[in-house]
Amino acid sequence: MWDYEECLKIVAHDVRNDINSLQKLLDISEVSIVDRGKGNFSRVLSIVSMADPDDYHYLEIFNEKLKTRCILVFEGSKLVRIACGGVEPGAVFNPQEFCRSIAESEITLLKVVLPFFQWREDMIHGFEPLDAQHERILRKWNELIKELIKGGGREAVILENLVNEVLENMNFEEELMRKYMYPKAKQHFKDHEDFRNLLKQLLERAGKLGVLNMLQENMGFVYAYTAHLNDLDHELASFLKRAIL
Repeated sequence: MWDYEECLKIVAHDVRNDINSLQKLLDISEVSIVDRGKGNFSRVLSIVSMADPDDYHYLEIFNEKLKTRCILVFEGSKLVRIACGGVEPGAVFNPQEFCRSIAESEITLLKVVLPFFQWREDMIHGFEPLDAQHERILRKWNELIKELIKGGGREAVILENLVNEVLENMNFEEELMRKYMYPKAKQHFKDHEDFRNLLKQLLERAGKLGVLNMLQENMGFVYAYTAHLNDLDHELASFLKRAIL
């Protein structure tokens, strides 16, 4: 009865019909499983209640018999989003029926993992101007992901600011490569030109499809750009340290 009451108190109010959006967000997120099982709703909520304020969790409740699902999003211990709906055509979500069957539902608590969204010590190349720019880029990326998770509606503005940060960084690097005659400038310039073209396309796609749908299509770009920061920019920073410092 306790699980039923707790479930109904949450899913019967403030439910948005964006279950597909939250599922896409789950698909592009890196997560670790904190807890999984059947009929453990109150216990999982107690785990979330002790979460660090900077942590983000997804709580997914799936009922195979009813073909319905709820996804709850938590920032720390605060519930910031919830969406419920059917997972097959014709499946109708009924809060009372769903919560009455909570003991039969698969309940999974997932913690969002930010492997390259956060600035880490191993990303520091030792050339302060580039390190500072790279840190701003990754912090802006982290801000974009958090905005998507919370559903605040500012993701398009943050994406544009992020792209501007990336373009400014590439322009700055190219000025230094020209000035100090970097021997590997040709390949670096080519990578930058490819990134510029892709960024233009991504902004256009985001304008047509929305930021989340664009990212779902193009997460490979994020990994490619992160690899560029860790590899080619590391070589450039090492050269600049010798040439300038």
